[in-house]
Amino acid sequence: MTRNAPAGLAAALAAALFLAACASVPPPTAELAAAERGIREAEARQPRGAAQQALTEARLRLATAREASARGRQVEALVAAREAEAAAAHAAAEARRAALEEEVESKAVRNAELRRRLLVQGG
Repeated sequence: MTRNAPAGLAAALAAALFLAACASVPPPTAELAAAERGIREAEARQPRGAAQQALTEARLRLATAREASARGRQVEALVAAREAEAAAAHAAAEARRAALEEEVESKAVRNAELRRRLLVQGG
């Protein structure tokens, strides 16, 4: 045995363990389902602007996750599914923020109109 044989054996063993670990990872079905739910929830909020961009990112990540899972790359699928879920949550939050911002603006306009009417009536 040469001097490098133990190092080579260790590397081969590490590679075999890594491959076995990858093979034993189950498909991320729960994570894929969570990402799909998140996307549906974000879509229901009718996102625009930044929220629409985040939703597009979520859809792309979900497609990546599905493709990776179909190819047996479950760790990659798991990561992409979690990223899809996070992007969907971001899209929903951004859509909620925009809706609240619109509501505040609408109420500010309404309040300004009421103030104007009160000044006209009081004067």
